[in-house]
Amino acid sequence: MLNQFRAILFYYKSIALWSFAATILITIYSPEIVSALLTKLFLMVLFLLMINDRSMRRKLKFYKMAGTSNLKLVFMLYIIDCFFTCSFLLLIQGFI
Repeated sequence: MLNQFRAILFYYKSIALWSFAATILITIYSPEIVSALLTKLFLMVLFLLMINDRSMRRKLKFYKMAGTSNLKLVFMLYIIDCFFTCSFLLLIQGFI
């Protein structure tokens, strides 16, 4: 279980910058937590559809070595991203 979580965190590091950029754009448009989490959920569903494609699956092979399914990967990425998004938005709302 710990190895799976480490593989997911390793994968999250590669998309963290894109996630933070999306969070900033969402904050500029609407700095509410619910709208940000729903937008991130939509982006994660698109990501799930993208990794179910055969050509993308070959590029993302390393997380399969830890025994993580596509759905578990996306779910854990969403939970980690929700934590960072909520933290960032609560911090920003304190200054607005």
